Amino acid sequence: MYFRNMIKFSKHIIFKIGLICLLVLGTFTAAQPSYAESFQQKTEQTQQQKKKQQQKRKQQKNKKQRQNKAQKNKQKQAQEKKKAKQDAEKNAPIKSSPIREEIQRYMGYEPILAERYITIPYDISMNTNMQGGFVDIGYFIFMFLPVIFLLGFVRRPLYGFSIMVFSILLLSISTSSSFSVKRGIEAENIPPNIDTFINAVKFSDYPVSVTCAKVYKGLHKIYMPIYRGMENISGKRDYVTYPILASLFVLFFFILQKRLHQMDKYKKSIINFLYLFSFIWLILACGIIWYGYLMLVLGLAIVVAALTNNGQQSWIRRGTLGMFVASALIWIVIGYVYRISNHRPVTPDSAKLLFDIPSVKYQTGVFDRKDVVNTLLPGAEKALEEINEDENALVYRVGTFFPYLIYKNDKRVLQDNQLGFFQNLIQKIPHPISLAEALKASGYRYILVDLNTPSIDKTPEKSLQRKFMSFMVFLFGNDKLELLATDRVITLTPPDDPNPIYTHGVFGNIHNPGTYAIYKVK
Repeated sequence: MYFRNMIKFSKHIIFKIGLICLLVLGTFTAAQPSYAESFQQKTEQTQQQKKKQQQKRKQQKNKKQRQNKAQKNKQKQAQEKKKAKQDAEKNAPIKSSPIREEIQRYMGYEPILAERYITIPYDISMNTNMQGGFVDIGYFIFMFLPVIFLLGFVRRPLYGFSIMVFSILLLSISTSSSFSVKRGIEAENIPPNIDTFINAVKFSDYPVSVTCAKVYKGLHKIYMPIYRGMENISGKRDYVTYPILASLFVLFFFILQKRLHQMDKYKKSIINFLYLFSFIWLILACGIIWYGYLMLVLGLAIVVAALTNNGQQSWIRRGTLGMFVASALIWIVIGYVYRISNHRPVTPDSAKLLFDIPSVKYQTGVFDRKDVVNTLLPGAEKALEEINEDENALVYRVGTFFPYLIYKNDKRVLQDNQLGFFQNLIQKIPHPISLAEALKASGYRYILVDLNTPSIDKTPEKSLQRKFMSFMVFLFGNDKLELLATDRVITLTPPDDPNPIYTHGVFGNIHNPGTYAIYKVK
């Protein structure tokens, strides 16, 4: 009985459990479509988001590719435009003033006009633009002439301090501009170049150079704000630069008059004349030093007179006089040694002597005119004799000092040192033979050429070099021209002989560049 009841109870329990399982299963089955739908929706949303992200990344990638392509096209167009501009400039007629090529090379070709004037005292003292003994004046202008403004400032230190600050500003402009001109770099690139030099050498090996480089770098920090200000205000605009220079001239004139109020009228007249002459030289002489010789002489005379007056000599005045005399003596010794040494010799003999050998021998009667010509211009004697035989024949001259040896050179010789006249001719008569015939029809029978003419070209655009190349094209292979004489030596290589033949000529493999060429118009 007991077992029967247990079995019946177990069946009842199992039935209930089965019923509950059926209910749960039915509920799950009924809810399964909604769960599946929700899951499917979420899956579709995730896929859509991924798809959108992929599309977005693809769009960004395509946009970046388009931008890169546009940038490359822009760069390519800029390069093509630059190349086209360069080709146009190269093939365009050469337009340049002979005054710019000849005169401005002493003054410099700084992009800012005001800089050219401000840096003249430094440039002519340090030979920044032009190098050579004929423009070397030592430190006269850069050091001695500012002393005129400093004399007597012991009692008025404010004036002296102002002059010193002004001088430092001028020095910062001058050194930085000189650094840019000599190395052909932009003003902003000066510090990296100086750092490269300082890092490449040891102070123990080059103490003076390293010290100067560090001073240049410090002055450059002062220079950059001034440079940007001048670039924005002045630039190349003359209507700004010249009024500023005139205003500075007037300002310093009144300062100078205040300094001279106790002097007599004779001293005032001399000093004022010196000041006016210096200003005119600064504005008009373009840094050509021999136009300012009077300024040098009067400036030094005033400095010496002020330092050696008969008044009471203080220790400051005596010390200043001593430094001035010592500096002058040092400069004289350095200049004398430089003149008689073999530094940058022209020839081994002429550079070691104080005087020109042919000139001395001619003046002492050892040489006659023929000997001088053969010494200075080897091979030119017969050609010069032919030119002097026909005193009616006109001579076209490009450089050289041949006119000194040509009779009636004031009437017969046409000077065209910077080839401005030739450039006008070649534009109207481009064919070389036709141009030679036109010269002959105009009475010109001889052409004198300085083969080193391009060496004086300091212009950024190298206009003189381009004109000289055009002139050499006119000479090359021209049947209407005959080479009479030249000191240039070229080499010719025969077809069956490996040994070269040395001969005088203008065109070919140059062995010795020479200095001149004389042509006859046939």
